[in-house]
Amino acid sequence: MGMTTPITIRPAVVGDARAVLDLHVRARSTYYRGFISDDELAEQSRREAADYERMIRATDRVVRCAETDRRLVGFLVVGGPHHAEPGVDSELFQIHVDPALFRRGVGTALHRAAVGTWREMAAGVVRLWVWEFNERAREFYRRNGWWHDGSHRPDDPRVERHRMIGLKLSVPPDTHST
Repeated sequence: MGMTTPITIRPAVVGDARAVLDLHVRARSTYYRGFISDDELAEQSRREAADYERMIRATDRVVRCAETDRRLVGFLVVGGPHHAEPGVDSELFQIHVDPALFRRGVGTALHRAAVGTWREMAAGVVRLWVWEFNERAREFYRRNGWWHDGSHRPDDPRVERHRMIGLKLSVPPDTHST
């Protein structure tokens, strides 16, 4: 089911930091619920808008916002891989969508924007890390051409027994260019 209002993707600005933070906390709280305790979830959600201001200002990151009716409904962050890896040109650090709008086209629009960014960077293969319990995200990425390459994130973060698994994407060529 798609959105009835158009989704606009634009570069993030520092003034977006608070809204990005709030959306990030709502989204991650939704997909973490049931996998970690409410106390741990509340602790992990304590973040500062200044962290997002730094991320938006960073020259090694690209942050894009998705809006409908001038309201932030999602965001993405891509940049150079956090863990150097031969043959991997960039990393998708985050795509988060307002939980009220899951499966409404926002994530797909953000993913297209990420692919466009990678094309501009001339990236060939890109990486992301996703929690193995996050079935919604794993299915979304699978539908968009990502594959599990059998890896786990090198610093091996865990949520109880769950680990982050590695997915890769060969950046598809732009079939719309002239």
